[in-house]
Amino acid sequence: MNLLLFIFGSTIMVAQTNNEIFSKLLGTEVQTDKNIIVQLLKADPGKKIFVDSDNDGKIDLLYMIDTDGRHETQFKPILVKIVDEDGDMYLTGEGDLDSDLYIADWNADGIVDRIIDYVDLDNDNDQDEQIQYFWSDSTVTNKYRRAWYGPNLPRYYPGKNYYISWAKDIGDDNRLWWQINYDYVQTLTQWKSDYNGDETLVNMFFYDYKEDTIIPFGEINFSFYDLDNDNISEVATRFKGKGLTVEDLRYSYDIDNDADDTNVHDYDFSISCPGPIALPLEKTFRVKIRQYSTGPIVKWEYMREVAKAGKWRKAHLTWDENDNNISDPVLHPEDFICNERWEGVINHQSEFVKIMGGPSCGIYNKRNEIDLDYSGEMQFYYSPVDQRLHLYGAEVGWIKVDYDNDHIIDMFIWMEDNDRDGFFDTWKYDVNGDCLGKEHDNIRNNSVWKYEVEGDELYERVVHIENDDMQIIPFDYWILHDHYVSSLSRVTYTNQIIINRIKKLLRNYEQNFEIDSVEDYFYSSLVHYRKDYHIGEKIKNSNEGTRYYLDMIRERYWQRLTETDFVQNSNYKDIADFYNKGNFEEASDLLRKSKMN
Repeated sequence: MNLLLFIFGSTIMVAQTNNEIFSKLLGTEVQTDKNIIVQLLKADPGKKIFVDSDNDGKIDLLYMIDTDGRHETQFKPILVKIVDEDGDMYLTGEGDLDSDLYIADWNADGIVDRIIDYVDLDNDNDQDEQIQYFWSDSTVTNKYRRAWYGPNLPRYYPGKNYYISWAKDIGDDNRLWWQINYDYVQTLTQWKSDYNGDETLVNMFFYDYKEDTIIPFGEINFSFYDLDNDNISEVATRFKGKGLTVEDLRYSYDIDNDADDTNVHDYDFSISCPGPIALPLEKTFRVKIRQYSTGPIVKWEYMREVAKAGKWRKAHLTWDENDNNISDPVLHPEDFICNERWEGVINHQSEFVKIMGGPSCGIYNKRNEIDLDYSGEMQFYYSPVDQRLHLYGAEVGWIKVDYDNDHIIDMFIWMEDNDRDGFFDTWKYDVNGDCLGKEHDNIRNNSVWKYEVEGDELYERVVHIENDDMQIIPFDYWILHDHYVSSLSRVTYTNQIIINRIKKLLRNYEQNFEIDSVEDYFYSSLVHYRKDYHIGEKIKNSNEGTRYYLDMIRERYWQRLTETDFVQNSNYKDIADFYNKGNFEEASDLLRKSKMN
């Protein structure tokens, strides 16, 4: 009776141990039998002990020492108690991954450490939800690899704190988290987990065991959307926050829809927005976890709508120009692996916007654009100058080019909206990367501000257009997809044509013509970059990677042409005008018609 009062009574006792707290959350079935633990520790490896807990003639509990090689030595022996919750253990003699409850006791010391609850919502014998229960402690964070959030928690309790992670398989592909030691450890388990198709998760809920409430905290919603029913997500959205407050947003698109079974994540850009904003209560629901209902989280079907409607403070566009959305091996060696990130494109921190999530996609070969006052509200436009989709409302943007992946800048491109009408009107090209850092900002109250520019003479090409009024494109996946895909092949083709024609002239105007180093690297050496993971091969064979390198090659050859006597050619002024406006077809045609002086 005391135990029942402890769990369900109106007077709630303050839990002190793992076993008490987990019993409070899930009931007495999480408790383990000490006599059985002693028997298993003395038995041969692989021994299983079955229990008929309700005396109905059918086994419904299984105890074992898990000897799976995936588990780490420091946690062994791992005692596991499996509770059969769908009545089929007597048929299989095993637990299943659709409706059973797994209780893990690290080192078999009688203390419950991790619990995984598999839930089958539609009775089709596969998992639809997965719920993980775990603890972290500031004194053993390194050992158990669970982040310690300390005073950032909804309520700070020194020592152990308790959490719940929840995931739901909406698309019914029957895949969610994969664990080691009955735990999700990102660096070890993320690439065997599933973040594709239609899914949603919360990582995590904070269990306030003194107030007996479950509060969304951290990634209060992470949702994935499969728009074409191929079980691969084209859209990923992430809210970070606490309770009903969203602290920041990341919203990512695989805009060319080129992820497939061989490369299951291939996000091309993200918009990251700092808040805070408040979730509209009518768009939320409470997750049912046993006898508890959690604090409200946004519904999967409303998350994109809520994200777009939010009144964010800023917006940061991060575009993966070289089609290599992996964590940076220098910045994040502890989390480096040559897989494309499943979370979307994670922005890198700048003087304008903090990092939102991690690990970042890195400094180089990503296009960054900042809308400092969120005036553009996540809309886009297409500029003919560089033939790219841009973030409407962005005041500045930049690309730090590292073509040979040696973490040394090779080219720097700066973009500005000088007249503050929401469209870039100025592009500055530092072809040799020698003026990095010359641009710096003086922001005044985040509204009235200007740029001081030092060393303008170091920019080899500066383009300024007077008429920059362009068509605004809504932040809609299929509309942006059609714009992007239709332009990509065209730009790649025209790049190659104009490169060939500039090279033909350079062979006549330069005394000792040499192939540009970027072109040589792209065609000869890129395929050898991280050959163990085929990263260079992937970049070279992708449409986006090819376009990005051809942009660099074209720009470098153009710069060389402007340093020859060709500038005296009668067509040069018209060619340069077409080139600066991004009309490479006309520029190429005039180059073809031009004769040597």
